Amino acid sequence: MTTKFTDSFLKLLPGLDCGLCRLEDGCLGYAQRLAQGEPDISRCLPGGENLKAKLAEMQAETVMPRSSVASFVDCQGSAENARNRFNYFGVDSCRGAMLLYGGNRECLYGCLRLGDCITACPYGAISLTPQGLPKIDYSKCTGCGRCTNACPKGILKLAPKTQQIYLACICQAKSEGLSGQCRQGCSTCGSCLKECPYGAIVWDGSLPKIDYEKCRSCSICVYKCPQRSYLDRIPNRPTAFIGLQCNGCQQCKSVCPTDCIIGKKGEHHKVMRGQCIGCGLCFEVCPIKAVTMLGALGHVDLSGF
Repeated sequence: MTTKFTDSFLKLLPGLDCGLCRLEDGCLGYAQRLAQGEPDISRCLPGGENLKAKLAEMQAETVMPRSSVASFVDCQGSAENARNRFNYFGVDSCRGAMLLYGGNRECLYGCLRLGDCITACPYGAISLTPQGLPKIDYSKCTGCGRCTNACPKGILKLAPKTQQIYLACICQAKSEGLSGQCRQGCSTCGSCLKECPYGAIVWDGSLPKIDYEKCRSCSICVYKCPQRSYLDRIPNRPTAFIGLQCNGCQQCKSVCPTDCIIGKKGEHHKVMRGQCIGCGLCFEVCPIKAVTMLGALGHVDLSGF
């Protein structure tokens, strides 16, 4: 029984029925499976990498569902932030490098920067930054999870596409009695847990963990983290503005995490814009709606991908 897109996949396959795909019904059977969402697009050995890329593109256009999750890189262990313990001259693979003392990075949890995730991604959604870390193209990422399975260190994690804030560190060294080996690695100081107004951050072993159901992506954890271990996908945050109808109740002032709201009780309050991080807490608590948020968020909207 064929599906709607079987013919499209069948035209891409070589039609040799050589049996190398190990399917009894040959090219037609493989085309049917691909049209139904078969995740393995590398069965056809005669087609090579060129066919693999075409099959991935066809699946993305036809049968791949629009996933609500995407892959995020939970590491900032660039060459500048995390040094090498030794020079590695072995197989050009993260899994190969990991076999030698867990890899050559000072942080035993960090990215090995050899690109197994890039090889595993059939959609061309991952590249290396100049610093040597994976970078996700969210317009191409389908949330298939192949990169998360390929990474031997587990630094690639699936998270909701709508999530704007995440902890870019998975180092559990503190729980093992080791010191951190990354300049931007989590120091487990607990500031983020204490400062989060929504109770969205809890301990997971020796690391903080964000509860995405509670997180409002307010960026307070980003601002309060002394190690800069949290990343914010919103490059341009809005700024709070207090209108003339302000009655000086000071509720906005009491919740501001950066103390950027000035004014005496009963008087019109103002925002020192250079200090506002656009968290929106003042907007939420103002009883007379005198606070507005100025400026576009500027984040990458992934909901349509």
